[in-house]
Amino acid sequence: MEAPKVYKGEFDMRSLHHWGRILPLKGDWEFNWGNLYSPEKGYPATGQYFPVPGIWREYSPQFTMQGHGTYRIFIHTSPEQRHLGVLVPRLPGVYSVYLNKKLIFANGVNGTDRNSTEFFAHPSTQVYPLTSGSEIELIVNVSNYKGNFLKGGIRNDFLLGDLDTLRKKVKLEDIYETSLITIIFAVGLYHLIFFASYRKDSAPLFFAFFCFLVSFYTFVTSGMQYFLTPELSLDLRIRFEYFCEAMLVPSVYLILRIMYPKQFGQKWMAILMSTMLLFVLSIFVLDEENLIYVYSFFMHVPPFYSLVLMVALGFAWKANETRARTVFLSGIILAVSMMNDVIYGVTEFYFLIPYSFPIALVGFIAFNSYIISLRFTRDLEKAEEFVELQSKYNEQLRLNAEEKAKYATLVDQSLDKGFHSLINQLEAKDGSDKSLGKLKVELNQTLTGVRDILDLMHHQGGKEELVELEMKLFVQKNPNFTHSEIHSVSQFLRIDQCLQIQRIFKDAIRIGSSRSGESKIFWGKEGDSILLRIFMSGPSQPKEDLPDQLETDLKNRAEKLGARFFLLSESSKFEFELRVPPIPV
Repeated sequence: MEAPKVYKGEFDMRSLHHWGRILPLKGDWEFNWGNLYSPEKGYPATGQYFPVPGIWREYSPQFTMQGHGTYRIFIHTSPEQRHLGVLVPRLPGVYSVYLNKKLIFANGVNGTDRNSTEFFAHPSTQVYPLTSGSEIELIVNVSNYKGNFLKGGIRNDFLLGDLDTLRKKVKLEDIYETSLITIIFAVGLYHLIFFASYRKDSAPLFFAFFCFLVSFYTFVTSGMQYFLTPELSLDLRIRFEYFCEAMLVPSVYLILRIMYPKQFGQKWMAILMSTMLLFVLSIFVLDEENLIYVYSFFMHVPPFYSLVLMVALGFAWKANETRARTVFLSGIILAVSMMNDVIYGVTEFYFLIPYSFPIALVGFIAFNSYIISLRFTRDLEKAEEFVELQSKYNEQLRLNAEEKAKYATLVDQSLDKGFHSLINQLEAKDGSDKSLGKLKVELNQTLTGVRDILDLMHHQGGKEELVELEMKLFVQKNPNFTHSEIHSVSQFLRIDQCLQIQRIFKDAIRIGSSRSGESKIFWGKEGDSILLRIFMSGPSQPKEDLPDQLETDLKNRAEKLGARFFLLSESSKFEFELRVPPIPV
């Protein structure tokens, strides 16, 4: 059965069964433009009636956008109709409500201009009991000089019905809004933690920001804000709401740019989306009145930006991008619902259910949360495949290294025996033959070179293990070298040069022998060159029997490096310096 309507400021419910019912006080209310009611001066009848819900700038051209006025309605009840109540909705601006000349609700002081209008706080109670069996006069004063003055009047329904039913309705709405805000915020928090744990994909970070934005937007457009922040100024409320609406499209763009960089990563689109920052900037620099005018213009802008995003998503779908079709369809739902709310904001007309945008936002969040989770799952599967391939590759490297070491050992043994056999035969010849002595030296040098190659084949580490690590291990075993300076400069050398320097270092230490005084090693860069300097002080200990060719080998290795060296070995000190030229670039 269709609910009865208000006719010429009268609502008769004496013949209605009200138990468990909620009746909107829709219809024609008496309206007095430019006057405010007070119990002292009463309400002068005007004979003018206008529809409620409605905004007065659509009633008549003489009613300005900013102004003040008074609405009145008479409610007729019977003595049997008890336990009735009226629900006072949230209205833009400053307003006060009177029942039978008694003030029951006010969020400030109604004034006749901006200076005399004051906002205090929103009362937490919305449902008020009605006396039964009499004629009830309901009067509403409205001054929209503060807050959003685009919607002066009564936009939302006053509701009449059973007192308990109305209170239950308010409680259920609070539970619904609290649940919605909490769930969206929790989804954002989940994706933020997701990003902190897996930073290879930044889509969860931008999606978390989008969820936090939607959660805050749901809060500032809900009745919860009046309960939790009753004293928050009307100016700040409109700025918070405007900020959320201005940031929604850019936040969606940032998510799509990560997911589909080919379609959304173009420079012109980034420039277009950055223009939204002009509206965000106006929130912080404009005064309340000018901000409302900019806001009224901005309400026409989001559909255009959304159309650009939907066209780009269409191209992503056409290019068979992953999950582009699902995102496109969820985006269509979001765009249509946003148009529904935008059209209502401009024309007071819904072509879908009221407040469809928050519902569509929740659906959009659910769809895209699922898609982002799939992105993570896909990356995780790729990571598992990579780990498996890496494991197989490492096993193959190990087998290759073992094979290489085995053959290197065989070559080492074979060459060693062969070269030594030749050298022994040369030594058995006439020692006065200089050519044979020269051949013996060359064979020794060749044997040394081959051993170096074999050692490099055996080596499994990098350059630093050949040079710096070798020096540091020596310093740890010899306390006299505590003040040594060993810098990481082997990266400036080839690996064969590093092996030569390791051999030179060991040979120089053997030539210097052990000494009891303070000693020091310096290894690092000096100018353009790489310098190895060894200093030992104190009397030398009895030397082991050193090979005859030790100094000759040291000299030959320095020549291979193209380096200059200095060697001084005395009874009280030992000095060695090797200067390696830089590698040509």
